[in-house]
Amino acid sequence: MGHIEGNTKAVIQIREVEKDGYQADRVKWKDAILVSGVLDLLDGGVNLKMMSRVEDADYIFMCDYFVPAYNGEKLTAESSRFLIDGEVYEVKLFDDPMRLHEHLEIYLKYLGGQ
Repeated sequence: MGHIEGNTKAVIQIREVEKDGYQADRVKWKDAILVSGVLDLLDGGVNLKMMSRVEDADYIFMCDYFVPAYNGEKLTAESSRFLIDGEVYEVKLFDDPMRLHEHLEIYLKYLGGQ
């Protein structure tokens, strides 16, 4: 497979948990990796009754292969999210098809602008 010339830039953010003044956990998101790829709608996104776009849609982001890790820590669906054009996407899965290390397919759920 050739190089993926992506038209979409995405920031992968990692989850950091800190204690606030009351010793409660506070989640912060930190920019970790900038990737370029293509974003495509998989399913959802249209409410047939109202014929309007809804925010419950699944996407796939395809990019060149890289080891999904930051500072030695493996990126997982629970520890990362995507920021694309100011909109937030929850990571559902990092997939290296057939473990060929040629490209990544990253499955996302649209969460909206935050």
